[in-house]
This record gives sequence, structure tokens and C-alpha cells, in this order.
Amino acid sequence: MDSKIDVNVEKIRKYCVIAFIAVGLAALVMEKINAPEVYEGQGEGFSDTIVVQVAAKKENGKLKVYDVKYQHGDTDEIATPAIEELIAKLKETHDASTLDTVSGASYTSEGFIEAVNDALSKVK
Repeated sequence: MDSKIDVNVEKIRKYCVIAFIAVGLAALVMEKINAPEVYEGQGEGFSDTIVVQVAAKKENGKLKVYDVKYQHGDTDEIATPAIEELIAKLKETHDASTLDTVSGASYTSEGFIEAVNDALSKVK
């Protein structure tokens, strides 16, 4: 009788392992399905093209911006603080139309806003 109980315990263990694997895989799939996509855009800065990668998606018909990465060739001491300020505003509002140029970095700001609008125009 003990061997029959041992067999049943082993079956239960195997089914539990299979169930845990299935739940884990389902969680990974759901995470991937719900993850934001990354969209790239470009705009003309002061001395070079500004390239952005915006992680965004639409939730309930509204745009949600998760992250923004960028590359620029403008003067780092001027451009980077301006771009960081614009990114903070974009993450707060999730609306590129609220972005305005930063004093002292007008061309960089305009190029960044152009790049963001280019990227966000691709969000489905």
C-alpha cells in the first residue's frame, strides 16, 4: 500500500511542476503582450539630428509614455539639461503638445519635440 501512495505523491509532484511551468510561461506571455513598444523618431537640433526612442502604448485609448532615450550631437552642457526637462514633462503629461522650448536651448528643444512627435505618430 505504501508504494501506491508513493506513486500518487510522485504524480502529484509532476503535475504541480507542470502547472508551475505553465503559469510561469503564461505570465511571461502576458507581460510581453502588455509591454510598451519602442518607437523611433528624428528631429533637427542645433548642430545635428536628434534621435529618440520612445517606449509608449495606448491604454484605453490614451497614450502612455513609459521611457525616452535619446542621442544628440548638440552642445552637451546645454542640450542634455533641456532634453531631460522635456522628458520629465512628457512622462508627467503623456502629451507631446504640452512640450515647449526650453530657454537657452531653443533649437535643441524644437528638434527634440520634432523627434518625439515623429516617434509618437507611429504609435498604434
